[in-house]
Amino acid sequence: MRNAIVALTLWIVLTSAAHAVEDYTGSFTTQALYTMCSTNNPISRSKCNLYLQGLLYGLNIQKFVQDKHMPVCLPAMTPEQARVHILQFIDGMTGGKPSTNGDSGDWIAFMGVAAGHICK
Repeated sequence: MRNAIVALTLWIVLTSAAHAVEDYTGSFTTQALYTMCSTNNPISRSKCNLYLQGLLYGLNIQKFVQDKHMPVCLPAMTPEQARVHILQFIDGMTGGKPSTNGDSGDWIAFMGVAAGHICK
């Protein structure tokens, strides 16, 4: 329930800002990270928090899969390709009804990208 409230709050903040920060599409430099995380702007701070949440989750799940001797070997993949893989995975797993799945979004995103890419 807490995650749903946080997600809803974040969605409201991101969609209701009068002067929304443009999505960053350039190379992700140290300066871009610093600016995103140091700016006292709710949208930038939310993007920083989402980025860091993903980074922390990725590092933690990497340790988990290494400990289970199931390392993931991803091919080169753009964020757009990852998005498509994740949506296809969710559609296939849920029969096109994602609301029927009780797993967390971060776990499903990981599974959607990792599926078929376990190191041999």
